[in-house]
Amino acid sequence: MVSDDTQQRIDELPHQPFDARKFEYHFPTVIAAKLAIADDLAIPLARMSDEDRAFIDSILTETLNRSEVLARIRDYFRNRQSGEDHAG
Repeated sequence: MVSDDTQQRIDELPHQPFDARKFEYHFPTVIAAKLAIADDLAIPLARMSDEDRAFIDSILTETLNRSEVLARIRDYFRNRQSGEDHAG
């Protein structure tokens, strides 16, 4: 059991919140990010439309945070899949 005096000193200790985003993996370069994107989507970027490559470039100018980049890329490519994108 902690005494009231000890608890008061503990409560007065300065604290700083931990920002986990600073320690997440970041791609070292844009090229490394593009290679990872192509690997994740299993599509060479050279075979993508100009619009798709422009979208990827816009994300990579904003951030190289791996989890954010891949989440946005996956969301974009999943949501743009429609009947017109597929033969049938």
